[in-house]
Amino acid sequence: MSITLDFNGKNLAKSKQLDLHYLPAKIDGDGEANVEQYFNNYTREATEFGSGILTNALRGYPLVGEQLKVPEGYRGLVLQETEKPISESSDRQLRLTGVFGDFTYWNYDKVPSNGDAYRQALLLADVAQALSQPITEHDLEAEIARNKENAKESP
Repeated sequence: MSITLDFNGKNLAKSKQLDLHYLPAKIDGDGEANVEQYFNNYTREATEFGSGILTNALRGYPLVGEQLKVPEGYRGLVLQETEKPISESSDRQLRLTGVFGDFTYWNYDKVPSNGDAYRQALLLADVAQALSQPITEHDLEAEIARNKENAKESP
């Protein structure tokens, strides 16, 4: 199976900015929704939970959320499949439908925190960057010296 992404740098630069919401729900539908009128109009700031925390409801279930930014150096993309695959092993083609730099992250009935799996996944970009940085010989020698000092100080 191969996946083909149908976009280039020019398309990326002029793609429309999206107002994106990450909801803890599966919605069987693939089309436009009047989010501004039927959802965003009911979003309120919940100062009792802290600064920047939002509340709303989806199908009667309370939502608590916050605005999150895409990690530094990255851009969020929304890709749409052009045709439904015939089988799991079929080739797939995705096209760019929009970009985003921030989005609203929602939880059911609990304040978003760093304990949420999705928030932890966003932190992995920083961890991956730290782990992929080259280490110079000078850095290695300094770390060895620090470890020797710590060994001497501990009983």
